[in-house]
Amino acid sequence: MLSRIEPLRQFPGYLPGILLIALHCFIPGNALADEAILSNGAATEGNVMLIGDKKQWDTLVGAEPISSASGYLRIENDAEERATKATWNGKGEAQFFIAHQNPADYSGHLDQESALVVLLRVEKKPKKKVQIRMGCGYPCASSADITKLLKALPPGEWIRVSFDLKCFAEGGLNVKTVDTPMLITTRGEMSLSISDVGIVPGVGPEATIRCRE
Repeated sequence: MLSRIEPLRQFPGYLPGILLIALHCFIPGNALADEAILSNGAATEGNVMLIGDKKQWDTLVGAEPISSASGYLRIENDAEERATKATWNGKGEAQFFIAHQNPADYSGHLDQESALVVLLRVEKKPKKKVQIRMGCGYPCASSADITKLLKALPPGEWIRVSFDLKCFAEGGLNVKTVDTPMLITTRGEMSLSISDVGIVPGVGPEATIRCRE
């Protein structure tokens, strides 16, 4: 399990004109049918949910509400919505992430043109830069700036957004040793509810954020 992922290489580029594709991807239900990492707001078997800030970068999240060590990030379970709500207060950098208990080989997912798919709801739009990352054993990681994407999404609506795995690979992710399939970090105020996270085959070429011609 990693502690902190430093800002490393960004995606070599994505198609900014497709940010609003997500606006047409409302998903009324939950549960991704493919390899689920988070389902109905809870980490699936073999995965754990964590938060962190400068005092401790890897605080385990359980069933009860919890704040990061410095208090920059608050996590609550929303049983009615079957989701996890993450609220950043803007007082310092904090991260929310899901980690595999054992590193996983994503080579097959790359061959299947898979994407990281997240079912989320923007509760409060970001005030500062937001990054999404995948990690492959500290300090190995690849990241993308999703600030514009989150600002473009309508608050209060469940939206499925997707990120081409190929982009992470081209940005420096070692797909043979993935230990952190999703990490979201910001220094500013923001609030998101996240229900499901999964790796879904065949979605990469049409992902919300992609780096294919």
